[in-house]
Amino acid sequence: MKDHVVVSITYGPSSEGSVTASPISHQAPSVPTPSSLAYSVTPPASRFSSRRASAHVSGLVLRFITLVLCFVAALSLAVNVHRPSQRHRSQSSSSFASYPELLYCFGVAVTGLVYTSLQTFKGVCDITHRGILISEPLSDYISFILDQVICYLLVSSSSLAIAWIQHANSDSVKTLRNNSIVSASMAFSAFLVLALSSLLSGYKLCKRFMW
Repeated sequence: MKDHVVVSITYGPSSEGSVTASPISHQAPSVPTPSSLAYSVTPPASRFSSRRASAHVSGLVLRFITLVLCFVAALSLAVNVHRPSQRHRSQSSSSFASYPELLYCFGVAVTGLVYTSLQTFKGVCDITHRGILISEPLSDYISFILDQVICYLLVSSSSLAIAWIQHANSDSVKTLRNNSIVSASMAFSAFLVLALSSLLSGYKLCKRFMW
């Protein structure tokens, strides 16, 4: 802060002149002090887009895990596909195609594999090119409905496979029984993971209604 003195000289008729000195102070412009309660606010649009991006990535990871589990469930049964020889035709067949329960389990595993493969491919396309295959509102509806259907098929197939395993005590189907245990376990695990994916689909659908 610097003070300056201004000198003014006044002339009158009866005086030679009077000198008056008055100090003038120049103050530096005040800088506003930031409040301790100040905070930064993120725009709602950016927060919503970041949540949508994280939901896309989480859904993609869950569907890829389901894809792997369905593939293992189908493969564990497919390795037993062969025709019984002529001398063993009267014995119990070691092929899963001879048992409706295991055939249903295999069909559901393949269905889940195809469905999750398409969903995974679509998820990758949504991240790289947003909405290039199908619009997001329609995709949320389809994913939510089909996730429920595939979850029901997976849990029902694993239940039927477990029921068959409990009654398969013959030595001729021991290998098929062990592979069926693996297939039923993978199908049930795929059901659990896809159930989480279904909850995420429902979350995205509710968010779409709210916004």
